[in-house]
Amino acid sequence: MEKIKNILKRPLYVILIIVVILIGWGAYSYFAGKNVPTYGLTTVTRGNISQEVSVTGRVKPAQNVDLAFEKSGKVARINAAVGDKVAAGQILAVLANNDLAAQVLQAKASLAVQQANLNALKDGTRPEEIQIARTNVTTAQKSLSDAQSNLANVKNKADVDLNNLYGGVKDTLNDAYVKADDAVNKQIDDLFTNDTSNNPKLTFYTGGQTGSNAEWKRQAAGAELTQLNQEINNLPTDKSGLDSALTKGESRLKVISDFLNALSAAINESTGLTSATQLAYKGYVNTGRTNVTTALTNINTKIQAISAQKAANQSNVSTAETSVNSADNSLKAYQDQLSLKQAGSTPEQINAQAAQVMAAQANVADTQAQFDKTIIYSPINGIITKQDAKVGEIAAQNTLIISVMSLAQFEIEANVPEADIAKVKLNDAAKVTLDTYGSSVIFEAKVIKIDLAETMVEGVATYKTTFQFSQKEERIKSGLTANIDIQTAKRGDVLIIPQRAVAQKDNDRFVMLDKGNNQIEERKVITGLKGVDGNIEIIEGLNEGDRIVSYGQ
Repeated sequence: MEKIKNILKRPLYVILIIVVILIGWGAYSYFAGKNVPTYGLTTVTRGNISQEVSVTGRVKPAQNVDLAFEKSGKVARINAAVGDKVAAGQILAVLANNDLAAQVLQAKASLAVQQANLNALKDGTRPEEIQIARTNVTTAQKSLSDAQSNLANVKNKADVDLNNLYGGVKDTLNDAYVKADDAVNKQIDDLFTNDTSNNPKLTFYTGGQTGSNAEWKRQAAGAELTQLNQEINNLPTDKSGLDSALTKGESRLKVISDFLNALSAAINESTGLTSATQLAYKGYVNTGRTNVTTALTNINTKIQAISAQKAANQSNVSTAETSVNSADNSLKAYQDQLSLKQAGSTPEQINAQAAQVMAAQANVADTQAQFDKTIIYSPINGIITKQDAKVGEIAAQNTLIISVMSLAQFEIEANVPEADIAKVKLNDAAKVTLDTYGSSVIFEAKVIKIDLAETMVEGVATYKTTFQFSQKEERIKSGLTANIDIQTAKRGDVLIIPQRAVAQKDNDRFVMLDKGNNQIEERKVITGLKGVDGNIEIIEGLNEGDRIVSYGQ
């Protein structure tokens, strides 16, 4: 402190200090005055805006593109041979895909249906639709009534047809009894004595057991015949009883038929009979057997006819009942539809249908993706250098089929930072300048490939992006440094303002809106594309013609 006091006592030092202070103040005033921000009012207008991503890359020779099918299948078409020039997007090879094409059409049709249903729900039910629904209900009621009437008719006819068959049971059994009685008591009467007793005897002799066998079977046949007669005389009237009577009648005739067969065997082994008598006896037995066989056939035919009629009746009735149930279900469905149309659509129904539309859209995308996997497109303009596929052969998945070499002499590889890669997509146009020729010489190019895997450059994730020159240029040489401006998005007739007019606070963007009468309002905005011309798109928050504060130097 003492030193400072000593210095201030000397006039020369005081003068120097004052000069330094004045010089410092003047310099501050001069330079600070240059940085004083200025502002003015800018009008919100409509215009076009273009967003670009700028990167630096290096020219390299063009490479072959190796192509393969993404799924296995039979090669259906080859559209290019080695040496052929092809254009970007041109179809080079196709697998058999008729089934997938049909699935795509079906998926699109389903989507159209679901979208139409959603539109209908949103639009609400028209009076004409309600009237149609009422008409459907009326028609369904008539169909149900007709089906019920038809069921009653079918059941009535089934009963009549079955009753007619059962009505002839007694006649069939009577005929069987007459034929059996004729065979047992008349045709072979001369062959037995004591016919109706419990001990009938043959009137001739046999050399073995056939005679005894015929005699006791004669007694059994007589008993069966008697039982048959009694059953006919006491024939029941119910269908179950008639079925039982037919079955018993058939069984009794089989016993009688067995007896006649045994008697025929006894005649064949008879002794002491003349040839004429033996022949006559055989004739009697054969006549009896023929009659009994006929009776058996008639009973069996009646049983089968009844069984067939029952089956037919059951089928016809079941069909008619099914028609009634179907008509009833249709009526209920139409009634429900009418109720729904009269009630109108609920938000839940609209949301559910919207979900159906989304599901149908996903199905279209999936089937289209599967279809696209059966086609190889050329990704670039080039020339075919390899083609190993043949029509009709099976191509394996991801097996090299075709190679295409770019017609362009050179390409550019550049690393796009992760912050910008989401903006870049295949076929984006780009303007390229080469350091060798300066910024006045501009070449056209487009994005042809974006690596999926990242490349780390100085600790920053980047993605190698390949560009193809649109035209062949003799001036382009390998290794040249390329400055690339990628046009990633472009919009027309949108609201635009200068980027410098937009400020950011708490993750929100806002502008200062001139309300007139020297009033300024802070207005929150939603922005879109940032243009290369210094403008920015306004999506929400301002209207055309609004005046805002625009800051500048």
